[in-house]
Amino acid sequence: MATELKLPDVGDNIEQGTVVTVLVKAGDSVTEGQPIIEIETDKAVIEVPAEATGTVEAVNVTVGDTVKVGGVIATLSGGTSTPAAPASGPVDEAEVGSSKAVAQAQQDAQKEQAGEAAAPAASAPVASAGGQITLPDVGDNIEQGTVVSVLVKEGDTVSEGQPVIEIETDKAVVEVPANAGGTVTGVNVKVGDTVKVGGVIATLGGGSAPAAPASAPAPAAPAAAPAASTPASAPSVVKVNISGGEQPAAQFPKSQGTQNPQTFDGRTVVAAAPSVRRLARELGVDIHAVHGTGIAGRISEEDVRRTGGTPTVTTPAAAPATSTPAAAAPAVAAAPLPDFTKWGTVTREDMSGIRKATVRSMTASTAIPMVTHFDKADVTVMEEVRKRFGARVEKAGGKLTMTHILMKVVANALRKFPKFGASLDLDAQQVIYKDFVNIGVAVDTPVGLLVPVVKDADRKSITDLVLELSELAAKARDRKLKPDEMQGATFTISNLGGIGGHAFTPIVNSPEVAILGVSRGGMEPVWNREKGEFEPRNMLPISLTYDHRLIDGADAARFVRFICESLEDPFLISL
Repeated sequence: MATELKLPDVGDNIEQGTVVTVLVKAGDSVTEGQPIIEIETDKAVIEVPAEATGTVEAVNVTVGDTVKVGGVIATLSGGTSTPAAPASGPVDEAEVGSSKAVAQAQQDAQKEQAGEAAAPAASAPVASAGGQITLPDVGDNIEQGTVVSVLVKEGDTVSEGQPVIEIETDKAVVEVPANAGGTVTGVNVKVGDTVKVGGVIATLGGGSAPAAPASAPAPAAPAAAPAASTPASAPSVVKVNISGGEQPAAQFPKSQGTQNPQTFDGRTVVAAAPSVRRLARELGVDIHAVHGTGIAGRISEEDVRRTGGTPTVTTPAAAPATSTPAAAAPAVAAAPLPDFTKWGTVTREDMSGIRKATVRSMTASTAIPMVTHFDKADVTVMEEVRKRFGARVEKAGGKLTMTHILMKVVANALRKFPKFGASLDLDAQQVIYKDFVNIGVAVDTPVGLLVPVVKDADRKSITDLVLELSELAAKARDRKLKPDEMQGATFTISNLGGIGGHAFTPIVNSPEVAILGVSRGGMEPVWNREKGEFEPRNMLPISLTYDHRLIDGADAARFVRFICESLEDPFLISL
């Protein structure tokens, strides 16, 4: 009678392990207690002993496999298993086999449907049927905007890409281009109106109607319907997916197959390449929930990975549960307030768009376990160098400050310590390392805090950083920043030295994992061991807040020390 050797419970809260070594093969004789494999758990490599004696008939795992507690490792002949082993073994194996079969069937169906439908959807313009110009997706988490200027009127001829209105979002004033060319037959908005993403701005006549080509793949919808086992029409499918729905994961590609550039329930259909849609399915991300940062809201692979997303739903009951935490977060934070009028007069004032965006961002950040590491850098020599070379930068049109020097130092640090520019994908249980260094710099404006992003900071000189950040900061104060100029940061710097304070704790902005705070520096007495006396030194306080789920305290200390040493010896920046 064959005996199954299974992975026993190897520790508290450990549900699985990765096979790193297989110590036996078919035909070997093993004794009870003899190690047969080594597995790597969250924090250790553990030998797994045989629970019975006998001859190995088959080894069920290979190096790299993930084995759950209770999973079958090998089968023995001539051995005696525990009473529970025969009962649980076949059931687990059947369940695993069934799950794999279902997953493979869903994946095959998704690939087939996405291949037929994704390409037309990705290439189509974001104009709805009848020559309507709609508001495209203008940035992450931006659902609407207020019209501040209407640039066309009825009877005007517009070309594709020509600005038709200007809207004010949470953090910027954005020009909205026409998605098609033609003659304006009606303007549906006026100054002061609030327009949601997908809302109709104007109607066109006598131009190219993008809806006609997009309707060509419509026959794909009936083909997708049997695969998903639902007879719903195209519009109803989009409604179900947008609302979080009650359909299984296989529903996602079906909705892609029935999409076209029209709008449903005030939402525009997303544009994404087949490879991007495939990545979204693999990561379990609903493509409709991803905010694209490309032209006309086109979704890239980076957008999908940044979203992290909703896990792939395998049962109808699981779909509402997946979307519940995100939807419930604001409700949890909104505690009931007392009636303040009992104690005196109060005045209520609506939050500005920037304050609303800050509330959303900071609420999301409360889920991050943060730690702040404090240190001081001796910038006596660096200040002398900054003043000496400041004139050269002024000739180029900028003003050299410690913030610009810090940007270059931090960019070098992120190359040496890439973990500090990474992101966590909790659904996939993976760390996403980025091959680019984009640094966000907090800018204080009359309307609130804005964070423009300098792209590829590690590839630019300090003078380049001065000029680019100066331009972005000016745009931020005028609220002219484009959405793309505030996205894609891998790390953020917040410098309050110009205002005051000796230290503060900045808050990590998800999906980043660290942020550097800089306070006001000044002369302090520092003990010189060689001379045996105190010396006046210019000391700069810095504070690094980090996500403790990814970064350990020792890592943070080394990262901050690298920054301090680079500031203390300007020559190290060039190295």
